Amino acid sequence: MPNKQEMDEEAGVEKVPLMKEDEGQNQSNTHDHPPDSMPHKDIKEAAFWLFMLFLASVTMTVGNKYVMKEWDFANTLTLMQNGTAVLYLGLGRYGGMLDMKPFALQQWKVFAVSSFFLAMQILTSLKALPFVAIATVVAFRNTCTVVIAMIDYTFFGTKFSREQIWSLALTTLGMIVYALQDINFNLVGYLWLVGNSVATIFNTFWNKFYITHYTKELKIQTSYGVSFIQQVETLPIVLVLAMANNEGAFYEKFTPLVMTTKLVIFSTCLGGILIGIAYPKCFSLVSGTSVVVASTANKAVSILIGMYLFGTRLSTIQVIGLLVCIAGSLWYAMEGKKVSKQKK
Repeated sequence: MPNKQEMDEEAGVEKVPLMKEDEGQNQSNTHDHPPDSMPHKDIKEAAFWLFMLFLASVTMTVGNKYVMKEWDFANTLTLMQNGTAVLYLGLGRYGGMLDMKPFALQQWKVFAVSSFFLAMQILTSLKALPFVAIATVVAFRNTCTVVIAMIDYTFFGTKFSREQIWSLALTTLGMIVYALQDINFNLVGYLWLVGNSVATIFNTFWNKFYITHYTKELKIQTSYGVSFIQQVETLPIVLVLAMANNEGAFYEKFTPLVMTTKLVIFSTCLGGILIGIAYPKCFSLVSGTSVVVASTANKAVSILIGMYLFGTRLSTIQVIGLLVCIAGSLWYAMEGKKVSKQKK
């Protein structure tokens, strides 16, 4: 499932939250101010997990685009990826490694909505990838942040600092410049990304209320339990979509693929789990701001790798717009952490 720590991680997808409930609640307090000096062992461990985060992020971003260009079975791929996540969560619960509280019918009903939007997020993202540059996907993800903030302000009364407002304006300006100068513009790809943005925004607000309600207020389910419910409920949705889109020939088309493509397909199934493991480990070893910066750097590297592998060209003005858009998004994320820290 798309990973809760980075909803905007490209084809990506928020796979599994793999930190304990109390770690997730306290990580910003504990790690926004790391000690001035870290033991050598901790530095090596932090470097290792930051690299794992980079590896998982690039795998899910570049890997999904590569797979969709070679093997256009979006729903089958989603079934494999989410099925892997369900298997991991189920075995983790059975083995006592992941904490989940008893499941109730009401929980399955409530999260059926978010599971539908989650399935739509994944499907639309995968369908867009063959038509657009990775940079375009990143720009759209950052624009979602702006729209979510505007809805938060308009309908929920959320207040933003002056710096946050300027950072959102910068993100919007960058996206406008990028879109107007997009030499790789493809209407089909843009329409898929618009659909992806709508699903992302709806899912963000649904989860914002209900995940908080169930895990923080009522405390009747953990983040692992919510993830398991959502992942399981996406499976019948994508199965029906696969059947409706005549993806029954997936194995016939899979067999003649070169070994490299097959390995990339399977690596994307594991990449979502790895990204879910790496995020909390990074938060436990370095500051939250460092993780935000690393995540932004990962997106930039993914764009560069994508340009090299897929022969993507960007105009000079387009690159400037993209850099402004990413810089604004990074600024907004860092200002958000400052505001959150001040409230505490």
